[in-house]
Amino acid sequence: MSSDYEAAELPARGTALRRAGRQGEAAVFLADRSGVVRACARYVLRQGGIDPLPLHRSMCADPAARPAAPAGLGECGTKEDAPALWSLVTHPAPAVRVHAVTGLRALDAVRYEQLRPLLDDPSPAVVRAVTRALLPDADRIPHEWLLVRTGADRPRALRVAAERLLRAHLRATVRQRRPTG
Repeated sequence: MSSDYEAAELPARGTALRRAGRQGEAAVFLADRSGVVRACARYVLRQGGIDPLPLHRSMCADPAARPAAPAGLGECGTKEDAPALWSLVTHPAPAVRVHAVTGLRALDAVRYEQLRPLLDDPSPAVVRAVTRALLPDADRIPHEWLLVRTGADRPRALRVAAERLLRAHLRATVRQRRPTG
């Protein structure tokens, strides 16, 4: 994406591209960092009879060039695409790791045992994405493991993530112990 202005203009330009029969030009927006822009691009492509899924899959073959491509794959892919996204959670580029985690969340393919080690990632953006992905499973993460990560010697992003997961862990534990009826 060359500018935020262009991203903001895609919905209007997408409609114009569709009316002009130039839907294929929307493909460059499939790997935009904005989910709304990616969704717009998929819509425009589909209106032109172009399936965006194979385009997303091919973009994920070289994610360094288009780091948000894994998020797009998660948004329109299937469970069969999860292994490709799992392979990207260890990519050297933090932006690719963030979008791979986001894509796994979109596919509902998060496995907390595999994502949990990424809470120690050096990139705060990755830590935030992993935290969002782990929140539904916070009660499965050992309380002590999270407590260790709240220490003053830990990076701020990790401390905040651990505290957020601890709160979710506590809420889930209280809900499970609450009597019904």
